[in-house]
Amino acid sequence: METITLKANAQLLEKKIKEVKGKFTLNDAAAITGVPVEQARESLNELMGKYHCHLQVSENGDLIYDFGASPTRRGEKTFAEILESIKEWLWKAFKVFFKAWITVTLVVYFVIFVTILIAAIVAMSAGDKDNKGNSKNSGALFRLIGDIFYAIFRWNTIKSYQETYYERDRYGQPYKHYKPVESNLFGSKAQSPKAKKNFISSVYDFVFGPPRVEPEPFANQKEVAAYARQNKGIMVLPEFKALAGWNHSEAQDFMSDCIARFNGSAEISPNAILYADFYDLTRSATQNQDGKIEWYWDEYEPEYELTGNTAGRNAGIIFLNAFNLVFASIFTFNPELGDPTGETEKIIFYGLGVVPFLFSLIFFAVPVLRYFAILSKRAKRRYNNIRKRLIKIIYLKGANKDLTLDEIIGELNTQNAEKLTKPEVQKMMNELVYDWQGEVITNEKGEVAYSFIQLRNELDEAKNIRLSQKDRGKGLGNIYMDTGKL
Repeated sequence: METITLKANAQLLEKKIKEVKGKFTLNDAAAITGVPVEQARESLNELMGKYHCHLQVSENGDLIYDFGASPTRRGEKTFAEILESIKEWLWKAFKVFFKAWITVTLVVYFVIFVTILIAAIVAMSAGDKDNKGNSKNSGALFRLIGDIFYAIFRWNTIKSYQETYYERDRYGQPYKHYKPVESNLFGSKAQSPKAKKNFISSVYDFVFGPPRVEPEPFANQKEVAAYARQNKGIMVLPEFKALAGWNHSEAQDFMSDCIARFNGSAEISPNAILYADFYDLTRSATQNQDGKIEWYWDEYEPEYELTGNTAGRNAGIIFLNAFNLVFASIFTFNPELGDPTGETEKIIFYGLGVVPFLFSLIFFAVPVLRYFAILSKRAKRRYNNIRKRLIKIIYLKGANKDLTLDEIIGELNTQNAEKLTKPEVQKMMNELVYDWQGEVITNEKGEVAYSFIQLRNELDEAKNIRLSQKDRGKGLGNIYMDTGKL
């Protein structure tokens, strides 16, 4: 009997994708390649891991693998994404350059402070050495200067933040925030980490903004694996959406990616419901190290902060840079130095004028430009966080009954978060109702309501399938051979 390797079969299918506009049933794949159906299934799983794929179910219960008219590799960047990557690289390069400039500027002032310090020591030696009060005050001053220079050159000031804690945004929603490097200057007893922040870290954050806590790589995939292992390896599409927050089309692609990634299979239930079967994930020696399962609506996005500093700290930084800007302007636009010819005039013109003037302008310009850039990001973040709250109601409440607009608003506005208006909620629900395959109806009271029958059916079917898999998740059984004991 003629046979073919899995890799060769996948290559055959890959060639046929464009010819049939990327749509296959399992039987199509077997007929096109001439291989057994089970081998065709494995080849399709391999292609799902390589290309973006949507899974569809026909009215007759057939499973369709849709790779699109022009299949796209997973991880392949679009032109817009490439441009965005270039912009991100340029921004990172500028941050490195300007932080170095800030450091160099601080070093220059360090030299100036050392000169002042030497002069102070000389003056103290010539003064009344028996004046204990002055000696005490001078000692405090030296300790303060020493702490400032320690902060300037401290490695923790410029390295990436590691520890996190929870902040609340202006709407009362919690989000993860990096814990800043604390100051050693005054021994502050303030409770807020922002109030304890190192001064030099505050300077960097004033210009570039504090770093946002980004999701871990493959966080959603780890959640899916953990959730599947706790639910006998069975998952339906709404559960993928509730964990990752994708819209319907994105969730279909995410589901196919997880099936390929975890050696699962796409199945159709007797009631024509599509589900993913991750049988292999249920075969486990331990689940103690599984990722944390966190629903989409509990994952509030971090705030887009302008500086992340206290108002007093920002005021101090603005004063210092404004002071430098004013004095640099005097040396830059001094008529007597307008055309410097001598070495001394050039040093004064460029060293005390042009260079610090440009530095101070950029120092103020960057946060101003960032402010306008983050306005749209803040609006998008607010939209996403409202969407999370509504999806929570749809998934937890809409799966059990039809929901009126007033019920949804009442549920939303009892939460410890921003209170929303009726037009806002209605607009968002009109988007979500179709994305979650629901419909707008009129109930027996004549009220407009949202019905999510498909969601209800899929979640009920998942429960029934899990109940039918009684022997899953019972462990691996007794060990009958151990190479360590041979």
